[in-house]
Amino acid sequence: MAKTVIVKLTDDIDGGDADETVHFGLDGKSYEIDVSTTNGAKLRQALEPYIQKARVRDSATGATPRPARSTAGAPSLYSQLRDEEKVRFRAWANMPTARRISDARVKGWIAAGRP
Repeated sequence: MAKTVIVKLTDDIDGGDADETVHFGLDGKSYEIDVSTTNGAKLRQALEPYIQKARVRDSATGATPRPARSTAGAPSLYSQLRDEEKVRFRAWANMPTARRISDARVKGWIAAGRP
């Protein structure tokens, strides 16, 4: 005996046919709503100014990803310094054992005249 199950979504806003389920979060709570294409577009348009200014969080861990330090494969400014410059930089920056040195910090040292 075969059985066919048909699921029909109803738009939670206007009661018409829904085309999609939209998932979103606010104040630490996750929500989902069934909406038509039109109402989904309205929701996204209403949230757009906030999304543009927001940071993305990892939904699994809740962590905010850190921005990439440099383009993959591109050498850092520190790695391009000569050995004697690296010694002077570390003394100037008071970073004798730091393993990660940002390009911004090296740019500051260069702007200071490479003391």
